[in-house]
Amino acid sequence: MRKFLCRPFRDFEVDLDDPKTYAHLPKTTSKLDDRMLQKIGYTYCYMNFWHKKDYDEWDVCIEQKSRIELLIKNFTENRKHNYNNVNWYREQVFLFEDEIENMC
Repeated sequence: MRKFLCRPFRDFEVDLDDPKTYAHLPKTTSKLDDRMLQKIGYTYCYMNFWHKKDYDEWDVCIEQKSRIELLIKNFTENRKHNYNNVNWYREQVFLFEDEIENMC
């Protein structure tokens, strides 16, 4: 069991090893890949254009941007090694969506 506390308040715990955690997500790597890339693109626009000033000035936004960049780095560096691993994809999408659900 890998416990994970969901954002923004870290007051809801899920088990990253429990398939129920990902029940709302697609079940194919191609759909998960598309979803992740769409979310990354949206987040890029949000942080770098629509709310750039917030992400450049507010500490809480700067911290969130750093967390998001780490998630993107992990995804892009490990995507090719996990392209057929649905469980890995589902976890990456879940973690990314959890982080961006409440953006600054």
